Amino acid sequence: MARDLAAQDPAPDLRLQRRLRQVALVAALAVLAYLGLAVLGDGDLMRDGLQRLGPGQWLTLLGLSLINYGLRFLRWHAYLRALGARVTLGRDLLIYVAGFAFTVTPGKAGEAVRSFYLRGVGVPWSPGLAALAVERVLDLTVILMLAALALRVFADQALPALLLVGLVAGLLVGVTRPRVARALLGRLPPGGRWGRLARGTTAILDDARLLLAPRRLLVGLGMGLLAWGAEAWGFYLLLQWLGVAAPPGHAMGIYAVGMLSGALSFLPGGLGGAEAAMIALLVAGGAVFGTAVLATVICRAVTLWFAVVLGIGAVLLMGRR
Repeated sequence: MARDLAAQDPAPDLRLQRRLRQVALVAALAVLAYLGLAVLGDGDLMRDGLQRLGPGQWLTLLGLSLINYGLRFLRWHAYLRALGARVTLGRDLLIYVAGFAFTVTPGKAGEAVRSFYLRGVGVPWSPGLAALAVERVLDLTVILMLAALALRVFADQALPALLLVGLVAGLLVGVTRPRVARALLGRLPPGGRWGRLARGTTAILDDARLLLAPRRLLVGLGMGLLAWGAEAWGFYLLLQWLGVAAPPGHAMGIYAVGMLSGALSFLPGGLGGAEAAMIALLVAGGAVFGTAVLATVICRAVTLWFAVVLGIGAVLLMGRR
């Protein structure tokens, strides 16, 4: 059905292809950046670190990432069903994973492509965009909770974290309080493009408000904590295998701070910001620079880039169908 939609209007398909080319360009630039970091680090040290990781370790790291993706998908699927969207589990899984192909966009905004695919199976724009918005707010909340594990070690990061807490709280108030959101949207001109924007945003907020009812909010936060905690635990295990002595909370907090730094950079996939923060915090915690670089690059490979590869595979499969 997605093909039928594209056949009626080739523009979305052309934009999809352009986005995929942009993803390939970002991936190429990331590889060059990682190679540059490897040159700056101790080559022998990094080679020894790689030799410490056998097939079992790699499978463990990838498995923890799959747990992350799986839990977040189940939450997404439950949200769509709560909003009245009836999509088969297999098709919805393919649509959800396809969004990962566009993770390396500023703020992961490209993952909104899921709504395009959902339109192909008869689901309006609003439920997919509302589910994506709620996912972002809950995931940011969970990452902040995990980042707090490292604040006692890096006390100078407390102020930015508190500002982010205020931002998340403001987003939750705006989404869950109809009067606040409608008052702000009511300031937009009623006609033309701004009027359509206001009406579309109101529909999305109405759907998002349903997903943020107390019970769903707590369940969504719990699933997000388990999902992101799995990847953060994988980072802790990776540090142990590479010989970096870091307590679990410290390691998981560094991972979360890296994710926050990447999100705040608004660069595609947080590239540059996340890596710089993780390397800096690892070195500040006593890790050797070369080992910090290796741990960061491996972490990004088995979390971010693993998801992108899966997403591209799903996009190609959707195109064949």
